[in-house]
Amino acid sequence: MRLGYLTHVTGDDPSRTYRETIRLAERAEELGYDSFWVAQHHDGHLGGRLPSPLVLLAAVAERTRLIRLGTAVVALPLEDPRRLAEDAGVLDALSGGRLELGIGAGADPDAARRFGRHHDDRHRDTVAALDVLLETLPTALAAQRVWWATGSASSVDAAAVRGVGVLSGRPPSSHGGVVSDLARYWTYARGVPRVALSRPLPAGHSTGRVIDELLADPALPWAGEIIVQAQPSTVRADVHDEVMERTARFVRPFLGVAGPAHGAAVVEAVDTDDDHPPAMRPRPVLRPHREV
Repeated sequence: MRLGYLTHVTGDDPSRTYRETIRLAERAEELGYDSFWVAQHHDGHLGGRLPSPLVLLAAVAERTRLIRLGTAVVALPLEDPRRLAEDAGVLDALSGGRLELGIGAGADPDAARRFGRHHDDRHRDTVAALDVLLETLPTALAAQRVWWATGSASSVDAAAVRGVGVLSGRPPSSHGGVVSDLARYWTYARGVPRVALSRPLPAGHSTGRVIDELLADPALPWAGEIIVQAQPSTVRADVHDEVMERTARFVRPFLGVAGPAHGAAVVEAVDTDDDHPPAMRPRPVLRPHREV
């Protein structure tokens, strides 16, 4: 099980926010995170200040060596897929093959309108643009490191047909729908199935409660990576620091991880500061096996 960290790159001053984000990525690498992801937002939607994630990740690439760099996500219907492929190829080359290109249909109808697109057509437009993107990207990136962030069954199926990884942010309480979709994805995915779960860590939840909730997540056995993010998404940089360090030190060992992809594993006593101590102890996460 790999561990990633996601930030929505929020703040009142974009220049300061970008510098803080670069520092967070450096800290994530020091703590042994496998990946660092940034969200794209246009015109400050939901407080996000990053309309051009590949540009910022290029700066991050120059300050890091090993951590994978992800977009979570680029609103594909608002992009020229050939131009996006060119920019992604440059970043992937600069970073030494560390780009994880996450795309999605976009959740901001105002942005769609400003870009001259129809928000109601976003699924159809995503599928069409994705096919062009996959044909234009460098082969290794297209085959192994493109992800589709989606909560719809039809999009999960479309990702499986194209051999694209799935980024799932659907809550585990969604009446079993997420589990059935991921099981179907594992059955029909072209190539090696790739699933990453995006999970919020709400402010105020103790470490013990966070561990219990993650281990009880019914989608966990289908995933190879958990991408955590501090909630609310507009928290200050110092809160990101605290959440990143607490997760790396105390939560990661309970996710069936032998150690980070780089650097030494840090295992310390777990903070159980409320009435929700961890119900389980470290154990491997069993994922379904499928012959490829």
